[in-house]
Amino acid sequence: LALVEQQPGSSPADFLPLLSFVSHIAACFPSLMADLPEGLGRLLEERHDVLEPAVRRALLQALVLLRNRGMVPPLALLQRCFRLFRCRDKTLRARLYAYVVTDIKTANRKARDQPLNRALQNHVIHILQEPSSVGAKYALRAMIELYRRQVWRDAKTVNVIASALFCPHPKLRIAALHFLLGAHDAPHDGEDSEEEELQEARGAVSKLREQLGGKDGSHESRPGRCVNKKKRKLQRAMRSTKSRGKAEAAASFAALHLLHDPFTLAEKLFAE
Repeated sequence: LALVEQQPGSSPADFLPLLSFVSHIAACFPSLMADLPEGLGRLLEERHDVLEPAVRRALLQALVLLRNRGMVPPLALLQRCFRLFRCRDKTLRARLYAYVVTDIKTANRKARDQPLNRALQNHVIHILQEPSSVGAKYALRAMIELYRRQVWRDAKTVNVIASALFCPHPKLRIAALHFLLGAHDAPHDGEDSEEEELQEARGAVSKLREQLGGKDGSHESRPGRCVNKKKRKLQRAMRSTKSRGKAEAAASFAALHLLHDPFTLAEKLFAE
């Protein structure tokens, strides 16, 4: 690491294999490798503009692996990822964005991790005021995507996004305005997997209904055990589709309703 820090533009030929090997075995030697995550993160954050693209991506992959092994606190890595949105590597930014959205969604899957959510939302407020428009753009985009996926579907998220209306970047102002007008619920290209899953589940319910209540009476000749098994499967599928439909209906309200003071916000906008 010291050699790469001194010459970030030309890393040794064996650096990437060694980095992969060390990141895989680091969890077996926690006391010996305690300083490794911080060293890798500092190298990536401070030298990302001069590091080779392959080295940047390898460092991010190593940090994610160490986080999965419990050697990196999730909050520290996510905050570093938000700060790295300002890097000029488009491929790295795309990977950071995908990781941030996926990791926050996973952290809130079983129960809401409110300390993590609040800390990250406050971190985004500072990023929106930074001079780097690229970093602020990706941070705002991640927040809107988390809201759309019903991970950060709360008043805090809406008001943080609304604060972008007064940031120094015109494109972010437009994005925040579109969000408040309801554009966040419009499906994005290549991002409608959840809708497709719901349609597939409804199709499976219809198919099971046809099999159990066939118009030709073919179900009467089947063994009772097979019919009972299909009935239980139908009931599980119906419960799943009903719960998804209720969740969609509960969340289908405008983000404007969650603003703390919409009238003051409107007056500030008209005064711009």
